[in-house]
Amino acid sequence: MGEEREPGVKRVRLTGARFEGGRLPVDSLIELQKYQEVVRIAAAAEWRQAHPDDKLPMDFEESVSLTIDRIDDGSADVFLIFEQTAIYAEYQAEAQDAADAIIVAAYSDAPIPELPSLTPKEDVQFRETVAGIGATLLPGQSIEFYPDGSDMSPVSITIATHKEAVERLSGVDDFLVAPDEGAKEPGLQVAEESLVGRVTALDADRMRFTLTLGDGEEVHGFYKTQPALLEDFRKLVNSTAEGPLTRITGDLQTRAGQIFRFRETSTVEQVQFDNTAWGARLAEFAALRSGWDGGTAEQITSTALDAAQKLLQGIDRAQIERPGVFPTDEGGVLIEWSKTSGVRSIEILADGNFEMFSLSRGEKNGEHSETRDLTNAIAFAGAGNA
Repeated sequence: MGEEREPGVKRVRLTGARFEGGRLPVDSLIELQKYQEVVRIAAAAEWRQAHPDDKLPMDFEESVSLTIDRIDDGSADVFLIFEQTAIYAEYQAEAQDAADAIIVAAYSDAPIPELPSLTPKEDVQFRETVAGIGATLLPGQSIEFYPDGSDMSPVSITIATHKEAVERLSGVDDFLVAPDEGAKEPGLQVAEESLVGRVTALDADRMRFTLTLGDGEEVHGFYKTQPALLEDFRKLVNSTAEGPLTRITGDLQTRAGQIFRFRETSTVEQVQFDNTAWGARLAEFAALRSGWDGGTAEQITSTALDAAQKLLQGIDRAQIERPGVFPTDEGGVLIEWSKTSGVRSIEILADGNFEMFSLSRGEKNGEHSETRDLTNAIAFAGAGNA
């Protein structure tokens, strides 16, 4: 297509002789209605998660409605938009993302995502509605569903792929997460967490971003309660893997230890390290998540990483023997020299303090001291090389 369209526009293309010339038979409208219903169910789940003690507003379903913006020739090439965007806009956007992800998963080998805050009845309704998309298709017809934009590769729904999708959906016992305590699997967990990667996409209209982690995994997030972060994001966003390393902190949703998304973002900061072996090592520490040791280890703080980099720079300038560098489970960095003559170490604590320790061979008790002064810490490191 090539033509830019406003954010939130969804392209659904019906192909086959019946749809040529932009015709859209009335009985095929059910396909669009089912997609609208999928979005509505997901939007209601998003709203309940944000308002656990309130009833769903009476006008919610009516307000979360799609309309046909246009139909292009060549086939029934339909472009859908939300009728209203002001009242429940944030839930519409999040719901469309969630619904699209589930449709993509249903027509691929990807794991089926979960949605929070659905009752068992809504769970069944959601699966049945997703499975119903494509039910009116006849031989030679298809529905091309464009989850990632009008110019991107579509999901192709045909009689054959629809059958496989229905089997995949019906075979998932915990397709959505019910809020009751009797659920077999835990639902989404939320905790303040930081992730380090590169911001590769930014949607200012929906206050949404994509953070690409070091292993290529993409994590989506929102910053709706912190609109001022937009300028920070604009400085850091880069569509390639060459963008600046960035630490995002906020309410991270996970399930069974797997990252889902940032529900909200509190801070955005560029993480800068030297282009040295030390810099690469510290970048690895920055990317560690809570529990990186398989237990209760804390994330390495930005304060500790910054202090560690300054200390290592000073060690290099003073031509002090290179130490071993390790993360600590208290959120700090350990710099250590271990020899047959003894051990000397500087632990950079989570708050940036330097805790120094030395133990000579044959001694039972070592010497401890602490400082916030970088010069003193460098001098301590050099004393062991004298």
